[in-house]
Amino acid sequence: MTIEINAPQLKPGSVLIKSMKEKVLALSHLDKKISRAEIYLHEDKERRKQNKVCEIRLDIFGETLFVRRETDKYEKSVTAVLRELKKLVKEQVKHQNEPPDIITS
Repeated sequence: MTIEINAPQLKPGSVLIKSMKEKVLALSHLDKKISRAEIYLHEDKERRKQNKVCEIRLDIFGETLFVRRETDKYEKSVTAVLRELKKLVKEQVKHQNEPPDIITS
């Protein structure tokens, strides 16, 4: 799995980067079809509070999941995004394992 971290306006700390990588890799253990994760950290200049934005895009074979959250700290934004992505990936895996609605032969 490829993990790209883009933070053009800031220099994220090594602790934040390490925790993001570990949590994204944990998502890949839920679904082996995840091929790429793109993480974007930036500030929303138009807002004064809750302007720390985290966006994560997961590429799963045939699907793309995208989640964006805005909070007052990057750590909170990353945690919120990863929590939502975990729910979405679990739902995706559940639907992959279901039999099709119509069987044609």
